[in-house]
Amino acid sequence: MKTEMESTHSVCSSDEGLPDNPGKMFIGGLSWQSTAGDLQSYFTQFGEVAECMIMKDPVTKRSRGFGFVTFKDPASVDKVLQKEKHVIHDKVIDPKVAFPRQKQPKMVTRTKKIFVGGLSANTTAEDLKEYFKKYGAVEDAMLMFDKTTQRHRGFGFVTFEDETIVDKVCEIHFHEINNKMVECKKAQPKEVMYAQQMARNRNLLARGTYSDLLTAAYAYSLGRGIAGYPAGYYPIPDRPRPCSLAQ
Repeated sequence: MKTEMESTHSVCSSDEGLPDNPGKMFIGGLSWQSTAGDLQSYFTQFGEVAECMIMKDPVTKRSRGFGFVTFKDPASVDKVLQKEKHVIHDKVIDPKVAFPRQKQPKMVTRTKKIFVGGLSANTTAEDLKEYFKKYGAVEDAMLMFDKTTQRHRGFGFVTFEDETIVDKVCEIHFHEINNKMVECKKAQPKEVMYAQQMARNRNLLARGTYSDLLTAAYAYSLGRGIAGYPAGYYPIPDRPRPCSLAQ
């Protein structure tokens, strides 16, 4: 499905030459009346904005409820993430890093499985197969269900027949399925995730800081298995937000 966009530029007209621009953010949860100018007015408080765009439906010309903001200085992205709540037009929005930085060493670089998060309630496993088959042959797709409600929990896993397809899908990172932007990450074996998380936690402790309790619990649970995830595979966690150990 094609998508038009409304954009505003302060200096550079686009960042097409920088497909993995670390200063670019995905902005979700926008109200229908929000414009590129509104994004620029709001996010300028965090640093100089190079470009803002609102993605629009080519038929109705209405906003699709999400867009992108690109900062000149990637450090501005961290400033945005440090603020817990962002509101535009009385609506809480959801800024995320468009192209996550890969600071941790890649202990496993090849996998056929991806984690897909942020799925709409009406999405099925067949929808995942139908969408991702355009990137290559899909071996399997599954949604994780809540045992009590029997409804899926908004995420699932897709397994491809070829490892190279995973790189292609995760490089795009955000995909639109059933009119909702979802996030794709490589699914790593639990042993790898445990080693990476423990190394990250040691670094945080050495600096006198620690991530929130959920991240700490995540590291612990990797060794035991997390309820709701298929055995042996977990999504790569986002960068933790450190908080002071001082009481």
